[in-house]
Amino acid sequence: MNNVFQQQTTKANQDSYEKGYLFEKFVISLFNEKNFKVQECRESKRIVEGATLLADHYYPDIELIFLGKKKYFFAVECKWRRSLQNGMTTWAKEHQIRRYEEFQVRKRIPVFIAIGIGGEPYAPEKLFVTPFEKIKGSSHVFESDLIPYKRKPSHKFFYDTVQLKLF
Repeated sequence: MNNVFQQQTTKANQDSYEKGYLFEKFVISLFNEKNFKVQECRESKRIVEGATLLADHYYPDIELIFLGKKKYFFAVECKWRRSLQNGMTTWAKEHQIRRYEEFQVRKRIPVFIAIGIGGEPYAPEKLFVTPFEKIKGSSHVFESDLIPYKRKPSHKFFYDTVQLKLF
């Protein structure tokens, strides 16, 4: 019986990593190559039991450069959820939030959290892109707090170099 539970848990983890990978690919597809360059991509990977994790595994999924009059560096962490529970979702664990903050301070670049809700990871119904600073205080976030950062999932990204915001 323990073996059956272990197999189900392994499959659930594999499904979770696959969904994360698909959502990351979706988010990357929203950055046009003319204006953005992917500098680093830490794609969701299945973690083998007993493997040593690299420190950067805990950092945001994507580091990008917006190619304007000068280069603007920023990072994006991607989170897809099938649905909200009571109007909210857990977007990260406490240790992840600490790592994202450490990354933002160390690199001195803004971090954005892309949260996809509903649909499929490769085609979410809703997409919110919020500055990390706005939600770093809690591992949970309400949809009402994300509304100012809602965007059409099909629209390409734009980086506002004055406000340093990702739209």
